[in-house]
Amino acid sequence: MGGSGVISAGTFARQNSIWERVAPTLDEVSRWANENYRSLGSPVRGQSDPGRHSIISEVAFLMAKYDTLGAALDQTEIERQARDFVTRLPRSEMAHTALTETEWDEAHKLSVEIIKYTHWKKGVEFSPSIPGCGIVDSAVADALSGSELIEIKAVARPFRSKDFRQVLTYSAMLYASGVTLAAVTLLNPRKSRVVTLNLNDLAVSGSGKSNVEVMQDLMMWMTGLQVSA
Repeated sequence: MGGSGVISAGTFARQNSIWERVAPTLDEVSRWANENYRSLGSPVRGQSDPGRHSIISEVAFLMAKYDTLGAALDQTEIERQARDFVTRLPRSEMAHTALTETEWDEAHKLSVEIIKYTHWKKGVEFSPSIPGCGIVDSAVADALSGSELIEIKAVARPFRSKDFRQVLTYSAMLYASGVTLAAVTLLNPRKSRVVTLNLNDLAVSGSGKSNVEVMQDLMMWMTGLQVSA
């Protein structure tokens, strides 16, 4: 692998050659997750153009976040913050126009599904900073509750191995900074599904190695190589 400089956690999670060595059986984990998820309620039926899902999902996330914080932000400010974030992402051309009444209703329903899970968690911290490690730049996760990392995927698709790559990447970055997680959760408010795995169980199922060994392997790749973006 060539290249130099800092890369994002997402780019690191897309490096197939690394993950084939570190955790080659994550596809099996994702299949298990799609058969053993817990339902939170009824799926949220999307009535919007798929190109609008990113802005609607970000609005829903912020609504859940500020509800948890007890902050009274109006819709205009929430939408502004969501648009500021989404328009920095690739393929965000359809995020520039204001949400319709129907899209606000969809966002509200998604936020309710998020809150169904996070409401019962103690000390939930939304948008926690994840320190960088080696060539992997610092990142912002969706939520932390004690030693549980919560990633929110408001998508119509099933859970995929790339979702577990992401939470393992964040887990390794936290481990490098002295924070050891006990569990990781994938929460899909659009499908109203949640799956939580003990981090050691995830490591063993995805690699045949212990949590500590997988964290150390990922840290080695982050600090010892220059990865092409």
